[in-house]
Amino acid sequence: MRYVWAIVGAVAVAGVVGAVVGSGSASAAGDTPTYVGADKCKACHLKEFKSWKETGLAKAFEALKPNVAADKKTAAKLDPAKDYSGDPACLKCHSTGYGTASGYPAVEAGKPVAETDQARATANQGVTCEACHGPGSLYPAFKKNKKDFKFEEIAALGAVKPSAESCAPCHAKECPTMPADYKFDFEASKHSPKMHEHFPLKNPH
Repeated sequence: MRYVWAIVGAVAVAGVVGAVVGSGSASAAGDTPTYVGADKCKACHLKEFKSWKETGLAKAFEALKPNVAADKKTAAKLDPAKDYSGDPACLKCHSTGYGTASGYPAVEAGKPVAETDQARATANQGVTCEACHGPGSLYPAFKKNKKDFKFEEIAALGAVKPSAESCAPCHAKECPTMPADYKFDFEASKHSPKMHEHFPLKNPH
């Protein structure tokens, strides 16, 4: 039986396709944004990265492994000794960009990730920066070259502003660890201690 199981959920955003035409553009029009991994994000967001590493978001993939988060699994009537890290239904919310060309590779239940896909699988384990903020191959360079950018411009390059709608797919009642009366509160989640610390932006947007 396949479960959508998330101790902490955040949608694995596939991202939007497009490019901004004009000065400061990160690349030629028509480029598709791809996932680059949280290690790339920390170059400009080191404080956020360090804070995120301590959250359940960063550890979401580890939670799928045998005997990790055993109490929560047992309470949800899941086998705590089972390895859920190969379950596609779980990976949708415990990895980033699941099933996309640059995100966590799609897998067949119970089968290991192909050796050729190991690097991007490792880079996209857990709910990373890009799961909530969009694939980051294009918009960081654009922001660096154009300090007065508007969010609409970087959105065309893959940036995503987290919202109740984008988070909802992984904050779902069908997840076996969620209580029957669970209701996701997006506004409260932004200030939750389970979320990474937020720091003032140099260029607010």
